[in-house]
Amino acid sequence: MKWQIFVIISFAVCCLQIDAVSNVRFPIGGLFGEGNLENSKKAFLSSTKRKDIVSGHAISLNVHDVYSTALAVCEATKNKTAMAIIDARSTDGICDTTCLLCNKYNIIHSSLGWQPPEIEGLAPYYTFCYHPPPELISKAHAKLIELLEWDRFTIFYEEEEVVFTNEKFSRFTAHSLRRLRQRRQRPKAQLVNAYQKPSGCQRVHGICLMRIQEIMNSWPVTSESIIYKKLIPGGDNRETFKYILKEVFISFHVLDCHVDNIKHYLKEIVAVDNSTEYQSLILTSLDAYALDLDIPELKANVSVLHLTLANESRWVDLYMDGSSVRLESALAADAIDHLAKAIRNLQYTEETENHIRAGTRAYGKIPALCLLNEISQYEEMAWSVGEKLRDHLRDVTINGFTGNVEFDEQGRRHNFILHYSKMDEGGKFRHTGQWNSKTNTIDIRDDFPDRSSSGGTDRPISIVSRKGDPYFYEHEENGEKKYTGYAVDLMDQIFEYINKNQKTKFTYKFYRVAGDELGTYNNLSKKWNGIIGDLLEHKADLAVCDISITSEWNKQVDFSNPFLSLGISMLFKKPEAEPPDWFSFINPLSADVWLYLCFCYVIVSFVILICARMCQAEWVNPHPCNRNPETLQNIWDLYNCMWLTMGAIMTQGCDILPRAAGTRWVTGMWWFFALIITASYTANMSTFLSNDRRNTEVNNAKDLSEQTKITYGTIFGSPTHKFFTTSTDPVYSKIASVMESTKPSVFEATNDEGRERVLRSKGKYVFFMESTALEYYTARNCDLKMVGPKLDAKEYGIAMPRHFPHKQLINDAILHLQETSQLGALKSKWWNVAKDKACVDVIEDDSLQMKNSIGIFLVLGIGGVLGLVVAIIDFMLHAHKICVKEKANKHCIVLIDFYYKREKETFPEVTFVEAMASEWRESLNPRTLTKSTAPPRSAPPSPAGSLQRGRSASRAVSVLRAATSFINFDEIY
Repeated sequence: MKWQIFVIISFAVCCLQIDAVSNVRFPIGGLFGEGNLENSKKAFLSSTKRKDIVSGHAISLNVHDVYSTALAVCEATKNKTAMAIIDARSTDGICDTTCLLCNKYNIIHSSLGWQPPEIEGLAPYYTFCYHPPPELISKAHAKLIELLEWDRFTIFYEEEEVVFTNEKFSRFTAHSLRRLRQRRQRPKAQLVNAYQKPSGCQRVHGICLMRIQEIMNSWPVTSESIIYKKLIPGGDNRETFKYILKEVFISFHVLDCHVDNIKHYLKEIVAVDNSTEYQSLILTSLDAYALDLDIPELKANVSVLHLTLANESRWVDLYMDGSSVRLESALAADAIDHLAKAIRNLQYTEETENHIRAGTRAYGKIPALCLLNEISQYEEMAWSVGEKLRDHLRDVTINGFTGNVEFDEQGRRHNFILHYSKMDEGGKFRHTGQWNSKTNTIDIRDDFPDRSSSGGTDRPISIVSRKGDPYFYEHEENGEKKYTGYAVDLMDQIFEYINKNQKTKFTYKFYRVAGDELGTYNNLSKKWNGIIGDLLEHKADLAVCDISITSEWNKQVDFSNPFLSLGISMLFKKPEAEPPDWFSFINPLSADVWLYLCFCYVIVSFVILICARMCQAEWVNPHPCNRNPETLQNIWDLYNCMWLTMGAIMTQGCDILPRAAGTRWVTGMWWFFALIITASYTANMSTFLSNDRRNTEVNNAKDLSEQTKITYGTIFGSPTHKFFTTSTDPVYSKIASVMESTKPSVFEATNDEGRERVLRSKGKYVFFMESTALEYYTARNCDLKMVGPKLDAKEYGIAMPRHFPHKQLINDAILHLQETSQLGALKSKWWNVAKDKACVDVIEDDSLQMKNSIGIFLVLGIGGVLGLVVAIIDFMLHAHKICVKEKANKHCIVLIDFYYKREKETFPEVTFVEAMASEWRESLNPRTLTKSTAPPRSAPPSPAGSLQRGRSASRAVSVLRAATSFINFDEIY
């Protein structure tokens, strides 16, 4: 029975102890200044009311300096002590009097400001910073910049951070202590040493930017420098924005400013630049996600990182609207929840139970936050439970309004999540991912199109081009400018495809760039001109013409997928047709060879003649039947010798040949000589005819660089020119140096000027240009041609400002046109010409052409005519000889008749014409191969006298033979 009573009493005592502990409410003070939000104080008070273990009282300060703040806190904690202070004020990076006193009295100091106070040297720390460290926030922004692939950007900051140097901090501390001594509270110098001077931060141009330090630290040294520009809150910053957007042409910006000024700055950006779709901004304020930035003209991409989420349902329990609550209020509520959970863990410790059994308050005596005279007095007055509570705060974690609340050994927040949001079309921020402080990675969970790419169709897209065949033509129609060309048709097909597959419809307009220049950089003005300049200044959204995708231009603007492939080649003028060389058959041998050959022909003929006359074997019996001839005959006269040598050199042989050893040896040497000469002539003739058809002085760039007769040039400053100047190939480098040094200048301003110069030069000037333009010119001018292979490979693309929001749509359209062969058809439309106007290439034939062989026929004709003339002369001489013989015969008959005393017979005399006619009939009768040995006489006057003439023929012949031997006539029969 006794043990039962003992159990009941023990149970009652335990219940009384538990009830006593549960009824204890730990006092927490909230320190709020004029710069704090009213909602923060409301969140603090509402959170303490919800917790049955804590009680809160707000300390509102209307003072700014440290001295006045210390007095106010001391007065507030004398009558109503606090085991923890929720300090919502901005710390400015220092641990002020309140912070120092909390750390000396072992009072928990919960700081809500974004800038952590420097408390090194005060260990163990009693200050807990609920706002994430700025270096981690900056690290998250640096990761976001890396995710967005920014290449250069501007940091717009609002004001310099307060950084206390040693001298400045000493003056600040001395002033505070002087005021305290005047109140007859004289702390020793040791308290001054307790103040910890801030270590400072990285400074740029004298400016301390703590919230973006990690951005600067992580930015690669090799990248372009970050530009810093200060903004004036409430002032006119349009000139600053104009410089960055219109002169420096930077499209990426970090806006580090107070959340209330963000909308004002964005409106100023819109006022400066009406094409904000090229701009991208990161807002560093963690409260920016709750703003309504519905500015219709603003098409920029805006990104934010934030610690809290809008419309938290838990705010209803605190009688607050979550949509209007900022980070400061959420941190105040999380600080209360974190302290409450740590206190609950602290309630049942042995030390606390001993205090309860002793009948004292569970939390012991908590000192007021007032300054004392000696350092030892702080240690004597320090709260004994504070160290335990501090350890529990480090161990306890909660999931509050700002996510996971967890602290490291120095009382700084770690292991938390930052939410990543982007602005949508309606100006609201939509959650798309989160950044993890442990892994330093951004996890994209619900991505959506950028604001710039989802809108921006309320104004027509401006397309710039330049005049040039066949890309862009400008003409007037009914007083209105009209544009045609390959570029116009290409953009028509691209936007036709885009509008067909997109909900939003795009409109566009063309204009011609001033000066028709692609773009060069001016070192004096530090600006680009031409098409590149218009794109950089956002005067144009797209540029389509003969603009190559080069590394220099690609650093300034973006390019679409290529729509044309090309390369550098050489434009030549076709050589003018030279007059045909009738005597080209003479060319295989030089003039001196021909001269020596003729000389050798005559000399050898005379040598053979002499040898034949000297060699006895060449003297033969003219009548073989007569074994004892009175005379010997030698057939080798000069005519026959020249005929033998002619037959050998012509490889035709001869009907007479030498018999003696000497003449045969000379003839053999001549045959060998003739063999070599003939073979050499044949070989050289074949080579000459082939080279005559293929003889082009320049076939490639190397041949061009090795000659000096032909000059060459290109467009100055063009990608073709820069290809030669930047090439490491020795041939191309030599070409570049020659072009630079040639006088007069070989450079031209446009392709058209280069083409005209090629036509005027008559083959003495070559122009380097892109193969696309070269193909266009050669198809329309048959006097032009392309020589040699392409020197490089490049492509044409549509140029656009950096980060053009609709770049992907353009790329998709070009790929579609390429896959459906529409690009090829479009090129054929503008490059090809009608068949009746096309240049017909003459296929070169290796055979001997008539124009080069006329001389051969001419020699044949002249030789034939000469031979015919000789034959006619010979024929006429023969007829004349007949006439002479007829006259002689007539005189002989007259003598015979006189001798025999016969009646004189009358015979008609044969004239020269009659003799020619008679011989003509006999010799040129194709039906017979024979003719009489004697020419026919004239017909007798009457038939009666024929018999008498017959009888006297024998006598006449004998008399005639005697007469001929007497007068030495040649034999007729």
